[in-house]
Amino acid sequence: MGAPHDGRGDESLAVAKPQVKTALDSARPSFTERFIAWWEGYELATGRPAPMGTAAIHDVRYAQASEHWETARLRLAQQVWGEGFIGPGGEEQILSMIKLFGLDPAMSVLDLGASLGAATRCMSDKFGVWVSGLESDPQLTEAGMALSTKAGMAKKAPIQLFDPGTFDLKPNSVDCVFSKEFLFTVADKQKFLKAVENLLKSRGQFLFTDYMLGENHKAGPTFDKWLKHEPRTPHPWSVNDYREALSKLHLDIRVVDDNTDAFHKSVIAAWADYIQAIRSRGVDDETAAALVDEVELWTRRMQLIENGDLRICRIHALKKDTKRLMSNW
Repeated sequence: MGAPHDGRGDESLAVAKPQVKTALDSARPSFTERFIAWWEGYELATGRPAPMGTAAIHDVRYAQASEHWETARLRLAQQVWGEGFIGPGGEEQILSMIKLFGLDPAMSVLDLGASLGAATRCMSDKFGVWVSGLESDPQLTEAGMALSTKAGMAKKAPIQLFDPGTFDLKPNSVDCVFSKEFLFTVADKQKFLKAVENLLKSRGQFLFTDYMLGENHKAGPTFDKWLKHEPRTPHPWSVNDYREALSKLHLDIRVVDDNTDAFHKSVIAAWADYIQAIRSRGVDDETAAALVDEVELWTRRMQLIENGDLRICRIHALKKDTKRLMSNW
């Protein structure tokens, strides 16, 4: 997520609130309905049980109170999702995902769309590997590198700026490539995936999660609004699009998972906890403005997920043994 997204205007959290349904109206309240309920201090009967007591909020502090890269939006995102994260996941999920890699200190890893670098640092810290995080947004790159430096990991887990359109690294140089909800922002995926295949060593691994088009996706106003207001213009593919593209490369798909339900629950839980935590103390004007933008961003995403237009899927692929292929040829 990059530059601040537009569309805020003079809106506030109280503007254009949809009519909240009762438990009899719907078996599954939408994200918008849940959020309004949490904000106003109650929980819909069919939703997540309201937290009791004071919910914990992620405490994100820095040595200096006002680093120039530390925007209200980045502070808010990390309070919702955890330090170094601007979306669902957390260290536990990252570690669960990368079990497939079987990492050891002799391996090299590339994190594409590294954002603030939480996954980059997690992999390096837990497994002693050298991980290079590449991020296409200048603001996130600078912030992510600052966080790696703060953690004493500037060399082992650097975050560097890159251009997905001209992405081309040394061939056969990386053991594993990781990416989390980033590829949907890449316009020329065919070229990008070819570059990934090229840089992987023989038997190298490619693991990514992404927003993917649902089987019954249909274009419409809600989808168009999402396309228009995402921080970076989306170019989403379906699972079958990825299957077809990867099959044309030396990449053998080993795992395809649909993680949409878990992703949805994670978003609901994180926002419920955040609202519970701030309700009693409130937020300053700068945070309130960022909060409006962030809620609108996640409302648009969750509407498409709840409608079935978007799915959150994971794909794990293995680069075929190119040496064997050449000898057979």
